Amino acid sequence: MLVNSEALEYEMGRIPNNQRRSEVAAILALSKERIEITDEAERLAESFENHGISPMDAVHLALASTSRVDFFTTCDDRLLRKANAEAGLDCKVVSALALVSEALR
Repeated sequence: MLVNSEALEYEMGRIPNNQRRSEVAAILALSKERIEITDEAERLAESFENHGISPMDAVHLALASTSRVDFFTTCDDRLLRKANAEAGLDCKVVSALALVSEALR
């Protein structure tokens, strides 16, 4: 199941190209759940930032972990490597290709 978040909507709103923003909105509209930023997620995001993860990536990762989604998917190899080095995540961090492979099993 696809999950939307307050952070994804914020980033979507910053996309300057109207067509691309509309495409992202259409994908996010398929989600069944929307995650809000909580104090717990903010604290966890700050911890991730202290380990070298960029602020927005840290928020996305913290929201996924505190919401206990099954997978957090990224195409960013650097983020993938750093996120997989984090202890105690409550979600599996995978590349988009790994997620497709998982779905085909």
